Amino acid sequence: MNKLEAAAEAVAKCRQHVQEIRLAIAAQEEVVAGSELRRQPFVLQAARGDVAAKNTLDKLLHEGLAAERTLADLRLVLPQAEAELRTAENAHRAAEAEWRKAEVNRLAVARVKSASAIDQAFADFSTAWSEYQALGHELLNLASQEPGANALFLAETVDGVGRLVASLPAKPFLSLRERFNFMPISTSKSFAAAEASYWRISPPVEEAA
Repeated sequence: MNKLEAAAEAVAKCRQHVQEIRLAIAAQEEVVAGSELRRQPFVLQAARGDVAAKNTLDKLLHEGLAAERTLADLRLVLPQAEAELRTAENAHRAAEAEWRKAEVNRLAVARVKSASAIDQAFADFSTAWSEYQALGHELLNLASQEPGANALFLAETVDGVGRLVASLPAKPFLSLRERFNFMPISTSKSFAAAEASYWRISPPVEEAA
C-alpha cells in the first residue's frame, strides 16, 4: 500500500469512527429522553412498597443514569474524533499533492523521452534527405546530357521536393502547420530540450555523434 492509499484508508476509518459515535449519541439520547416515561408506571407501586415495582424502578433508574454517563462520555469523545478526522484529511491532501507532483514529473519525463524519439526521427530524416538530394544532383548531371533533355524540367523533377510534400501525411504535418502557421521555424533547440524546459526538468543527455 502506498502513502496515498494509506492516507485515504486512515480518512475512511476516522469518518466511520465519527459516524459511529454520532449514531451512539443519538441512541443514548433516546434512552435518556425515554427514561422518565419508562419509570413513571412503576413509581406509585414502588411507593406503596411493591418489591417488584421497586426492583424494576431501580433497574430503569440505573439504566437511565448509565445512559446519561455514556452520553456525556460520547459527547466528550466526539470532538476528539472529529479532530482526528481533520488531521487525517489534511494528511490525505498532503499525500495527494505529493503523489500528483510525482506523477506529473513521471509523465513529463516520459513525454521528453517521446520528444527525443521525434528528434531522432527528424535527424534520421535530415540524413536521408541529404543523401536523397545528393543522388538527385548526380542523376541531373547524367540525365541532362541525354539528347533532347530539358535541363530545367529535369532539375525541377529530380529535385523531388514536390514528391516529398505530396507524400507528407496530413496528420500531423498539415494540421500542425495550419494551426501554428505563425510559429517560426527554429533550429536553436531540440524538441526534447524545449519540452524539458517547459516542465522544468533536466533535459535529455544528447549522445555524442
